[in-house]
Amino acid sequence: MLKLDAVHVSYGAIQAIRGVSIQVTQGEVVSIIGANGAGKSTLLKAIVGLEPVAAGDVVFNGESVSGQAAHLRVKLGLALSPEGRRVFPDQTVRENLVMGAYACGLKPPQLAERLEREFQRFVRLRERQNQLAGTLSGGEQQMLAIARALMSDPKLLLLDEPSLGLAPLIIADIFRIIRALRDSGLTILLVEQMANQALAVSDRAYVLETGRITVEGSGKELASNPSVKAAYLGTH
Repeated sequence: MLKLDAVHVSYGAIQAIRGVSIQVTQGEVVSIIGANGAGKSTLLKAIVGLEPVAAGDVVFNGESVSGQAAHLRVKLGLALSPEGRRVFPDQTVRENLVMGAYACGLKPPQLAERLEREFQRFVRLRERQNQLAGTLSGGEQQMLAIARALMSDPKLLLLDEPSLGLAPLIIADIFRIIRALRDSGLTILLVEQMANQALAVSDRAYVLETGRITVEGSGKELASNPSVKAAYLGTH
């Protein structure tokens, strides 16, 4: 479904992503783990069109999307739930969700159907649909960010640090949601600092270090890799 071929992303003279090649097959959950500053968020932004690719190619469902604008990639089936949630704080929960489907140009019945689907999936959002998003708890905002991305009915959902800044009980809720999405057949590319949790839900995973892929394998293989355990799992 997704193939990155020797992708480079630069900020001026600084190379943030250096020749990264990864692939995601339909129905998989694939994780990218790594330290702060490794380039994980930059890589996701390059995939969805929020950062330009300096070299290499991003191919989605057999089509190069490297030169396409972000809103066109949404129409093709790519959706990002960004790091830090980035909800629209002065809009209601419902309005945030509607914005998630904006690029799709849905007719009112289709939009109502998708809203109902996300309200069934995220019951707390239904209860708070008329509440300003900025007044939600961190966990509720994260659920809203994921639901907003799902409103475009993506073929590939990209999740950037969904557990960031959340309490342990809320993190458990978020990973239950990720597992449910996986079980429904949705393809997911997950960036997550909680490597133990990420590898446990992943079919395959990559380690990104200073803009390069250094290790790849199944989730189980990386979870038992001594160097990965020492660096990212807090075990030796």
